[in-house]
Amino acid sequence: MSSKKTYHHRINAQNIDFRKKISLVSLVNLVLGAAGNNADENGFGVLDLMSKNHSWVLSRLVLDMNHIPVENEDIAIETWLQKLSQSFSLRNFRFLNAQNQVMGYGASTWAIINLDTRRPISLDAIETLKRNIYDEMTPIGEPQRLPDVDGEVLNTFRVKYSDIDVNNHANSLHYVRWISDCFSTDFYANRTIRRFEINYMKELTYGDEGEVYVEMKNHGDYYFQIVTREKGIACRARLLFDKND
Repeated sequence: MSSKKTYHHRINAQNIDFRKKISLVSLVNLVLGAAGNNADENGFGVLDLMSKNHSWVLSRLVLDMNHIPVENEDIAIETWLQKLSQSFSLRNFRFLNAQNQVMGYGASTWAIINLDTRRPISLDAIETLKRNIYDEMTPIGEPQRLPDVDGEVLNTFRVKYSDIDVNNHANSLHYVRWISDCFSTDFYANRTIRRFEINYMKELTYGDEGEVYVEMKNHGDYYFQIVTREKGIACRARLLFDKND
């Protein structure tokens, strides 16, 4: 069985926003679902790790899209584990339409943490990971470190019960939601996301309060920084927009 797998989806009403395009949160959710399914099928999924008191955590993610899927569109997400370092794994994604044409690419880095210490463990000794390397690059390369942000606060939040996942911290999708909610429906009405990048830097837990700073560094190119009073910078992100296609 190949460690590179393809997962098929039809974009439905639960996935789309008011424009009938897939929302950023839903797109990231499908990506994370593909990653989770692939890990499960190859013997290193969350349940396998939790039996050893370990779990996956997402460190960085980049999505680069030349087309954003719309309602009732059939898409496929290919995913594979490209390489390992001592602390991180690199997982890639390719997005295809029903005609098998490429709609975009993604790349992500992940760590495995000890659930007691919350510290990363070495990946070098995990044989199931080594056996499932599929050494294929994508045109977008690896996720990169994002710069500091000097902007204005466009959103605030408090981590609540429904934000907490099985790792007992705010699920990575909620960071995406806090970032997405910095803009109005009028803003989104005539813009299309072309690239999304995010660096997760600190775990947020129940009761944490934060602010989302936004800075437009170039036309249509927005950078974000999630900051909490107690933990400092928890996350940096980027959204690159085009006018609607």
